[in-house]
Amino acid sequence: MRDPEFQDHPDLPLPKEGADCVPPSNVWQRLSRVMEVVIFVLLGLAVYKLFGPEIDRRAELQSEVDRLSAIVEEKEEIAGRLSSEHRLLKTDKEYLETVARDRLNLQREGEYIIRIESGEEE
Repeated sequence: MRDPEFQDHPDLPLPKEGADCVPPSNVWQRLSRVMEVVIFVLLGLAVYKLFGPEIDRRAELQSEVDRLSAIVEEKEEIAGRLSSEHRLLKTDKEYLETVARDRLNLQREGEYIIRIESGEEE
């Protein structure tokens, strides 16, 4: 049975069905979205504020490591040269004689030494 108080309103528009049907958004929904964005931005800033100095410090330490690694490589190269010179001085008599004559400014009889010095110092 039908309710006698029921009134049908044929003049009211019915909502359309389908993909185009978007419910009307109200102010509170928009404000809610804006607040979500603001909260995410603030969280991002807080994370940057906490970890930003640590990231900068890590970059400084990495540059220091690179600088010290370059120094170590340079010292290893010098040590290698000195090691090979030491080996040559111990085993090669001709090299020993050449170095001694050069550093001590010695010469053999009848030998003339002409030194040409460059303008740059070592």
